[in-house]
Amino acid sequence: MNRDNTEHLGDVIKRLLKAYRLNDKYYQVAILEEWKTLMGPLIAKQTHSVFYRDGKLVIRINSAPLRQELGYGKEKILTSLNKALGERVIKEVEIR
Repeated sequence: MNRDNTEHLGDVIKRLLKAYRLNDKYYQVAILEEWKTLMGPLIAKQTHSVFYRDGKLVIRINSAPLRQELGYGKEKILTSLNKALGERVIKEVEIR
């Protein structure tokens, strides 16, 4: 078996996602799953939507007090989600 043309499967998948312009869709799904895991069921239940596009994460929260509280932790949210994704995907977090 010739091993000169071997690549890691993860690298091939990333290249395919980029070639077919599916990066944002992939990250949208991955971020939504990580959001539920990181924030827990109570905050996830109060979340109206989580949307990602071009490095910007927009989170819509139903509760005004929770929205304000999460607004103080934007940097921690950004850091935690990027760490869970394994790369710096999110560059900005907006909470509405």
